[in-house]
Amino acid sequence: MPSEPSPIRKYGVFALKAAISLGLVAYIVARADLSAVMSSIELANLGLIALAIGLQVLGAGIISIRWSLLLSEHDVRPGLPYLFGSTLASIFVRQFMPSIIGGDALRAHDAWRAGAGKGLAVVSLVVDRLLGLAALAIFALIAVAYFGTELLDLGNLWIWLIAGAGLIAALLALTFIRLPGGGTQQSDPVSKPARILRKFTDALSLYQGRYRVLLPTFALSVLLQINVVVFYWILSEALGLGVPFPAFFVIVPLAIFVMMAPVSINGIGLREAIFVLLLGLWAVDESAALAFAWVEFATVLVMGVIGGIVFALRRTRPAAIREL
Repeated sequence: MPSEPSPIRKYGVFALKAAISLGLVAYIVARADLSAVMSSIELANLGLIALAIGLQVLGAGIISIRWSLLLSEHDVRPGLPYLFGSTLASIFVRQFMPSIIGGDALRAHDAWRAGAGKGLAVVSLVVDRLLGLAALAIFALIAVAYFGTELLDLGNLWIWLIAGAGLIAALLALTFIRLPGGGTQQSDPVSKPARILRKFTDALSLYQGRYRVLLPTFALSVLLQINVVVFYWILSEALGLGVPFPAFFVIVPLAIFVMMAPVSINGIGLREAIFVLLLGLWAVDESAALAFAWVEFATVLVMGVIGGIVFALRRTRPAAIREL
């Protein structure tokens, strides 16, 4: 068993992330007109913001259906209400609980409690995430090809996008394609990277070649990411940014990939920086882009509150959370 990181290391990592978040926010706020930011937020269309929050709830429902299909392939059927509640609660945990808990850790615990083995509980979430990222990467590549030279101001960012999409495609291939020799006894690889790869491919063998479940779950992933793109576009309309809908097929994947980087606290700082950069490609000034980032973060917090209510009503909680 790997040793637990020391408290000094944990707090050091947290302090570094906090410093990065605060530094990025301070830099962007210093460049923006705060009065213009607050004015944009005050004039926002509350009806459209409420619709955007509704789309996030819908997204949680799609995730639950996708997760249900993956679990039912191995005869684990806890029911959609159970999985929907777990998905909402995981949003709260991800936003407000210590990072060592994690929303996916809660979902894995719930899948295990519903009868999934520990391996299946984890791998179902890995495949769930991987399919979602694959759909997002496909959107991004199509959009980059569509806009072409209009995205030259991104510098090398589009190269990283293509590299990330290639990695996701490789992992997706490992998920869909049944590897020869799967399930047979083989000698352990010598090198550590090879051993890690072997463990990963062995875990994915739970779903390799199972097109009956992978194809519909991938279709749900495409639907989910369309819902995400519409969510961001609706928020932009609420603030009157005037950014065309197709542009969000570039903005959303890049923003999500950047905010996933584990270098800040809940994407704070990264969120503001990436939206200022990307919305600026469509002539949105820094103050309006900053307002967009903060309104988006506010909707995330609202979803966290909804998830918190669901979490508070749960009858059982993972031991790691009960001990906090």
